[in-house]
Amino acid sequence: MTDEAKKADNGRAARGILGRRGGRLATVTAVGAAAAVLAVTPAFAKGSADLSASPGTVKVGQTVHVKGQGGSDALRYGMFCAQQRVGTKGAWHTVKCGHIADIDVVDAKVDTKVKATHRGVLQFRGVLYGVDGPKGGHPSVDRTTDIRTVHVK
Repeated sequence: MTDEAKKADNGRAARGILGRRGGRLATVTAVGAAAAVLAVTPAFAKGSADLSASPGTVKVGQTVHVKGQGGSDALRYGMFCAQQRVGTKGAWHTVKCGHIADIDVVDAKVDTKVKATHRGVLQFRGVLYGVDGPKGGHPSVDRTTDIRTVHVK
């Protein structure tokens, strides 16, 4: 075989190998890119939580009706709690939690009354917790409502 024939033969062999490798490389690259896009794209669970506190202004000694509910398709079992704080800063304290609910069937709810004992501002919020099962265990915050403010005269 002449040198020119050997070069031509090697060229065809190289194109065949590179062609197969190039096809595999393109496939692997495409699959890898698709996986990266899926991993980076956030998954948003649908859900909502709402809390009301009424009336908006009360006198010392009167009660505030606090009612809320929430659900999320990221949860199987949930518990909704009402929290309060005195003033606009400081720690939140749980007032009451509703029963554990099977979120696939019904939203988690809370309904309670709170007595206003001091002048100033009371703030309320609702917190939807996900729990391990129908009897509770290991609560984790799923979502929190906006703050509702009540003025106490």
